[in-house]
Amino acid sequence: MSTFNRNTLVKVLEILDSSHAEEALAAAKLASAMVREAGLTWDQVIDTTVLPRSAPTPALPEAPPRAVSAGPFGYRRERDLSPHEQFFMVLLSPRTPADIKRKLRNWEARVLDGEITPQESQDLQFMYQSFVVA
Repeated sequence: MSTFNRNTLVKVLEILDSSHAEEALAAAKLASAMVREAGLTWDQVIDTTVLPRSAPTPALPEAPPRAVSAGPFGYRRERDLSPHEQFFMVLLSPRTPADIKRKLRNWEARVLDGEITPQESQDLQFMYQSFVVA
């Protein structure tokens, strides 16, 4: 059974207000991935009934069961993340040091185009393991 953590999604969506366009875009992509990986639609996540902050959050419909392994940020996945997904997870992780985030911003266009070198791909995997998974 796939799990979905609404509180984690809210934290990711709060990054959309970032003054850095790259971080806001990364947050949007991560939020979409979280919803997709949970087997939900945005309609299911954003209920038509808007509740006041003090009201309890309604339960989301349960996603269909799948064989999955645990993934970062409170959701489950059934495959290894691509370098593109790892890149955004590292960039959004609160444990990633600021100097690493600055370095990653220089990689963004090449990561999005799939043009990173094998060494950069290994470095990205190491950063992902160090700052997101660990």
